[in-house]
Amino acid sequence: MAAGRPTIIDVARDAGVSPATAGRVLGGYGTPSPELVRRVQDSARRLGYRANDVARSIVTGSTRVIGVVVSDIENPFFARAVNGISDRARAAGYEMLLVSTRMDLARERSAVEALMAKRVDGMIVASASVSEGGHLRRVREAGVPLVLLDRRNDGAGAVDSVLLDNRAAAQRAVSHLLDLGHRAVAAVTSATPGEGHSSSRRRKTAAEFPSSLRFKGYLDALEEAGVTCDPGWVLRCDDADAACERVRELLVTRPDVTAIFATTNVMTGGAFRAIMDGDRRCPEDISLMGFDDHEWSTLVRPQLSVVAQPAYDLGAAAGTVLLGRLSSPGSRSAPSETILQSSLIVRGSVAAPPA
Repeated sequence: MAAGRPTIIDVARDAGVSPATAGRVLGGYGTPSPELVRRVQDSARRLGYRANDVARSIVTGSTRVIGVVVSDIENPFFARAVNGISDRARAAGYEMLLVSTRMDLARERSAVEALMAKRVDGMIVASASVSEGGHLRRVREAGVPLVLLDRRNDGAGAVDSVLLDNRAAAQRAVSHLLDLGHRAVAAVTSATPGEGHSSSRRRKTAAEFPSSLRFKGYLDALEEAGVTCDPGWVLRCDDADAACERVRELLVTRPDVTAIFATTNVMTGGAFRAIMDGDRRCPEDISLMGFDDHEWSTLVRPQLSVVAQPAYDLGAAAGTVLLGRLSSPGSRSAPSETILQSSLIVRGSVAAPPA
């Protein structure tokens, strides 16, 4: 055997069989005798042979690997969703290749191309865009099953998607604050300025990011209660530090605001920090409703009231949909849209407004 990684020819020579026979045994196809299987497998173990998965996929048509692309693996929401995908995949005999794009569309395109080059059997993508999807359309056109996670992408064409009830969940959360008697409810959001300010109940015609849908749910709740949204209540922020600064300013300049709704876990953290650093007590002077039920939500005082998203279940559902497609290759069934329900958890950070 030559120095370096052993080849299938080395295994065949050691086992005293032809390379074709060794290939059938190690590739798991054909009908070699039990004696040949034992000899080839013993030689492969002795030599430390590792199969070339790409080459094997050419013969079998499957790598038993799925690709997963998410926008930010450091975000606990996506970390839990990936665990759900991984558990479903492993239970079905698949491994997973994971790429995090940091919401960079160029990185996403490169990741999708790399996964296609590795001949993954299917792909789950939480896209950095809701409109630029030519690279995703090419995945579908290549016959590779694709499931969109957490958001639609209009450019991807007709594909399966697994989503959360973002707009309805936000509406429930803000409606709870309004039911308690709050009438000046601020929103801390990453939605772009102007999103949802007009025709908030208009039928959806294009894909939107979760933050935009949650902001529209906030507006839906105000509209239903007959409350006009003051533009000064809407705090547009890009990260937790910006959210903290904007909320600090709000707490000083807008004493009329008695409740805050944060549309993401990042915004929730920034808003909570600002309230803890300020002079207004929570919930006696200011209530806070956040998104995502992380461990720290119950470790702080007061404990946070939140919209709890079933992130693990979201990932598991996406894995189930993808595996269903892989088990029925060539299926022409219409793309599915699965929507999971979030839940409202009321704890100590919300109360009726001060008299």
